[in-house]
Amino acid sequence: MALAQEAELQAQDALQTLTYQNLALAKAQLKAKAPEWMASPHVQVRRGHLETVIAVGLEEGQMDQVDGAIAALLALSAETGDDVARVTAHSARAFSQGARGKAGEVLQALNMIEPVALRSHDPQALWIFHLARGSLHNTMGQFEPALADILRSKDFALQRPRQSRVSLLRSQTYAGLVHLSMKNADKALESIDGAQALAKELGATQALGTLQLNRGYAESGRGRLEAARTAYLAALRVGESSGVLWLQATALNNLGDFHLLRKEYSLAEPYARRALATQQQAGDAAGAAMARCNVGFALMGQGRIDEGVAEVKAGLKFMQDAGARTTEELILEELSRMYEQAGRYPEAVATARAQQALAKDILRADREQAVAELQARFDAVQRDRQIETLAHQNSLKDIEISQRQGQFVLAAIGALVVLLAASVIGVLYRRTRQANHGLQEAKRRVDAALQDKSLFLATASHDLRQPVHAMSMLVEAIGLRNRNTTIAPLLADLKNSMAAMNQLFNALLDLSKLEAGASATHRVPVDLNALVEEVVQMLRSQASSGGLQLRMHLPARGAVATADPMLLRQVLLNLVHNAIRYTPEGQVLVSVRSRGRQWLVEVWDTGVGIAAADDRRLFNPYVRSSASKAIDGSDRLHGGVSDGHPPSGDADSVEGHGLGLAVVARCAQLMGAEYGYQSRLGKGSRFWLRLAVTAQVAAPATSVATPPALQHAPHLHAMPLADLRGRCLVVEDDPQVLRAWRALLEGWSVELRSATNAAEAVQHLNAGFVPEAIFCDQRLRSGESGFAVLQELLARCPDASGAMVSGELDSEDLRAADQDGYLVLRKPLDPAVLHAVLTRWLSDAQDLGPARKID
Repeated sequence: MALAQEAELQAQDALQTLTYQNLALAKAQLKAKAPEWMASPHVQVRRGHLETVIAVGLEEGQMDQVDGAIAALLALSAETGDDVARVTAHSARAFSQGARGKAGEVLQALNMIEPVALRSHDPQALWIFHLARGSLHNTMGQFEPALADILRSKDFALQRPRQSRVSLLRSQTYAGLVHLSMKNADKALESIDGAQALAKELGATQALGTLQLNRGYAESGRGRLEAARTAYLAALRVGESSGVLWLQATALNNLGDFHLLRKEYSLAEPYARRALATQQQAGDAAGAAMARCNVGFALMGQGRIDEGVAEVKAGLKFMQDAGARTTEELILEELSRMYEQAGRYPEAVATARAQQALAKDILRADREQAVAELQARFDAVQRDRQIETLAHQNSLKDIEISQRQGQFVLAAIGALVVLLAASVIGVLYRRTRQANHGLQEAKRRVDAALQDKSLFLATASHDLRQPVHAMSMLVEAIGLRNRNTTIAPLLADLKNSMAAMNQLFNALLDLSKLEAGASATHRVPVDLNALVEEVVQMLRSQASSGGLQLRMHLPARGAVATADPMLLRQVLLNLVHNAIRYTPEGQVLVSVRSRGRQWLVEVWDTGVGIAAADDRRLFNPYVRSSASKAIDGSDRLHGGVSDGHPPSGDADSVEGHGLGLAVVARCAQLMGAEYGYQSRLGKGSRFWLRLAVTAQVAAPATSVATPPALQHAPHLHAMPLADLRGRCLVVEDDPQVLRAWRALLEGWSVELRSATNAAEAVQHLNAGFVPEAIFCDQRLRSGESGFAVLQELLARCPDASGAMVSGELDSEDLRAADQDGYLVLRKPLDPAVLHAVLTRWLSDAQDLGPARKID
């Protein structure tokens, strides 16, 4: 009996794989084996048959066939109590109903079945559950939970005793789709390449067609339209040869997209109409709605505006009803562009505003999901603490009972002994109480001191940054106007001095935030190879300018560790930057090596080394290496500030302040990582960090927000910054800073209007000045909120772009601006950063032309 069951299961495995290779042959074999398998006494055999029926039906687009198999699976679960069949049925329903525009309600039903999937402990059930839920999250624009579910499905695919490679292929394909939805073309292509290699090994022809579609999406996102068209044509050929309708329809629709992007509307229309007919034949309502939108865009491009708009709006209504917010946002963006192209500016502006509101709502939903996860983790910690408290109280009760028993025995021995014991206990109690009062008072003083320190840092940061902020812009303005070559070296030295002061501010900010616990850790799987490559790329030019060789040695098979990606990148940036600064000649090596269940990350240099006397205090703040002073005579620090770096390897260019390694140590402690160093005086140093190995797929290094060290990194410009053209409004009440703004922007040929409060700014607007860029200082002497002023001005100028400029560590306005997605520029403002922002904003404004001035 067992041998017969095993043979039947192996036959089903082969048929599942054949589904991806030759759908027609798989259908024929499935039809021939159906009576035998459905009559099998083994639940696994009957369940496997129905799973194969569903797989074939989904590939072929036969939703009635899929629905029938789902109903049979539910009946099998009710008959036998098989949890795997029940979870598989609901997950298959998620794929089927999601294609019909019912993603929201299906996701709610799928979440209710999650306890059954967890209870089953079966990799098959858990794989299909997470894959289906990840697909629904992606359809609804919830990218973070989508990616998390897809990554979990890959883990369970590898654990399946059967069909693990076929399952992994499906999960890898969906991972690429999520990255495409997140508009991360590079990461999507990486996932597609991995899936394509697996599909070739399996001979999965139809899967290769699907991957060609996804490759076309990614290439189109990178602006490589011809490469995208080639991929779509390859997918169409696979769909036609295999008879898979949905693959044909999607490829046709994408070819229509290709011609739409090239504004070849008469060529796009036939493709879109063929796609619409094929999608309807395949029963894919969501795909048909997308094709209908493309038909509408093709008609609008040919001047048939109202007819085209009707088609687009019909497709949009389906997406809105289905909750497909990601696709809805894309269609709104394209509809706005087509309105503008047709000269219907009011409709273009209204559609653009709807698209922006939807994009912002999608982002807020992702943030709310992240906040919910953080709250769940916090609740779990609180429960653990409550359990610990109850255990401690029980322990005290036990001690109290023991003491009472002892007292009873002592009472039996004699009253004198009891009195003596009571006296001793009373003395001990009074001393303990006094000690507790002392500890509480000491803690109160420490808390008060920390509050005073935070208040001081917030105030001092703003007041000190104001003149430095003005100086940074004035130095750049002087450089723009300078024609005297003898002054140029002095200006370069002055820029270096400004860079050093900026670094000191940022180093103090980083260290104070870490010490105060303002940086919450978020440990996730991190791709160490990608992160090291990113850091080396950032600092390679600095090493080369100092005549140093910056090298990497990374594991060929990759390295994934559990860490906080932002803190880990801060550690690597500080260590590599320090190594470059204190290596007069030779090389710097960054390596990742396996050590048991840990990854050893090392930074080697051939620099000045560290004196033995500094060993115990090197990672403390404000500590300078005496060895560095003795060897180079420049009062330099191996472990100096690395919150920014000059574009040269010369350590004399920026003085150290002893904060960089303190930041390294605190970041490592927050991640729970071991760290340390070895050094030989005059020979070089090796700094190292140990991180726990994880088997999970790493989160992309590029998803990590740029840390303050890079946001504020000062640098000298190899050539003067190019002139700009446009109009700018600056709200700033410091006369010195305003003069600096004027000098710098006029040097870039930007027309400027300035104001010290909201009323003056509104006067400029009423006088007819239409800014394309608005910058507003956070703290205004008028008592107004800089953030509120910025929001009011942007509401009056909906086509302008705007940013806050702040010198404070933290405030309610800054948190609100960050939550709502506003750009915040920190003082002292790097002119190169300002120039880059204006280049983007003003060029966008010029591209949009007169349409930006329509209310």
